[in-house]
Amino acid sequence: MAATTAIMAASLAATAISTGIGVYSSIKQGQAQQAQAEYQSKVAQRNADLAEQQASAQRMQGYEQMQAERLKTARLIGQQRAQAGASGVAVDSGSFEDVAEDTKAAGEFDATNAYNQGIDRAYNSEIQAWNYNSQAEGYQAQADAIGSTSALNAIGQGIGGIASIGSTWAQFDAKYGDHTSGPKFTSNYNKMDLGKFARG
Repeated sequence: MAATTAIMAASLAATAISTGIGVYSSIKQGQAQQAQAEYQSKVAQRNADLAEQQASAQRMQGYEQMQAERLKTARLIGQQRAQAGASGVAVDSGSFEDVAEDTKAAGEFDATNAYNQGIDRAYNSEIQAWNYNSQAEGYQAQADAIGSTSALNAIGQGIGGIASIGSTWAQFDAKYGDHTSGPKFTSNYNKMDLGKFARG
């Protein structure tokens, strides 16, 4: 009986240790997965911030290129005016004004095109920023879900281990437990002198 009890104690201890290890491993694994998801969320958020900064820079670049094109056009018209004046051509009317207007229109087209290109690049960067923000939100949601699932898994393993220990002990107790102790009730009716209750 002593040997059987020792074996049972060892079995219960092994189950308890296994349960503890399982709970600990579940918690640590969940923490690692949650940390990874949170890291990915931060990386995506950082990329979104960089994309937003890039979009701002591209809009500014488009504006500066537009201004540069306008300045270039103004210089070109000035050169045309100087050349016309040196040639004795009237620069305030006639054919020169037509040439100047054409040059100005062409320059404004180039300026507007440069600005629009900057806006297009900025728009693409903003789309990337939106995508990165969506990724960041998704990773954060995943991290939150992992945290909840990990806790539930750990609790489930703990409860399962406790149930296993209880079941094993119940089986042992049913087979080897001392069920002869406790109050005993013995009928003494057969020993009673029924004559005492007889009517006289």
